[in-house]
Amino acid sequence: MNILIVGAGAVGLVYGQHLSMAGHRVTFFVKEQHRNDLKSGVSMIRKRRLVKDEVRHFSDFSLLSQWDHVAGEEWDYVFLAISSDALRALPFGIVKDAIADATLLMLQPSETDYKVLGEYWSEESVVKGMINMISYYHPLPGETPLQTGEVIRVAYYLPPTAMPLSGGARAMGVEALLRESAIACKRVDDAVSASRLPNAILMTFLCALEDSDWNFAQLRRDRQLLAQLVTAQKALLTCLAKQEERPQQRAMRWTSKGLSRFLYQAGLMVAPLAMPFSLQAYFRAHFMKVRTQTQLYMEDYCHQCDDEALTGLYDRVFAVSS
Repeated sequence: MNILIVGAGAVGLVYGQHLSMAGHRVTFFVKEQHRNDLKSGVSMIRKRRLVKDEVRHFSDFSLLSQWDHVAGEEWDYVFLAISSDALRALPFGIVKDAIADATLLMLQPSETDYKVLGEYWSEESVVKGMINMISYYHPLPGETPLQTGEVIRVAYYLPPTAMPLSGGARAMGVEALLRESAIACKRVDDAVSASRLPNAILMTFLCALEDSDWNFAQLRRDRQLLAQLVTAQKALLTCLAKQEERPQQRAMRWTSKGLSRFLYQAGLMVAPLAMPFSLQAYFRAHFMKVRTQTQLYMEDYCHQCDDEALTGLYDRVFAVSS
């Protein structure tokens, strides 16, 4: 298969490596200023618990930076491995002409992004997915630098969870493609719908964590902020549940009932022990890079849910910095 990945960040490079190892031809669409750093290849570090990291050199890919060059080839699949703000800035008319009838895989858990794509592509052409990994530029603060010659080094961890996929007949092709590339995935009725619960929890949590200077211990001690976070999440899940079918409604309601300040205090102490890297350092490094995306999602939530705790959580982080 001939696969174009829009974006060669920490996420796109992981998918690209796995697709390439499965025998597919991989091309990254990147900004011109990033080409030199990528030309010599990258170091890919697969993090594992209780086992030594697996390090591979990945250079079996091509690079493009102009959409007219993209139009010069036939593509089977196009992965959108970019943040929501970058996706919404794409020249969609030009992109559509360039990739012709290729299947488009969106990895953004956003109904707004899906609607934007729907203005240019048919429902049959777009497969919904969601990133099912943790990836970052190595080293995080505190990690030992890798002694290799590559400019770019990406570390990643594949948890046992599977990427949700939804769409028409083309989703079957994406599922087969990912499975043979050792990327766990599963078919669901609506991947964006399935992502609403974890995404709502994550985005609101990120606001509280950033307000705590990305320090787990500081957030764990801040009872007032944790209480506001829980109140905001309960209100948001109640609002979102009204848009969902019964299974998702049930999941949101059960999650809402289980949320508490004590749960977060315990989780902030235990969760870092489960990862083969510093989870706290990862949150700071990765989510500061995609901070604009967090702001977009939080703005969407505040429009959907008129709740004082939720808007207050947004204001703690974004009103101060705007």
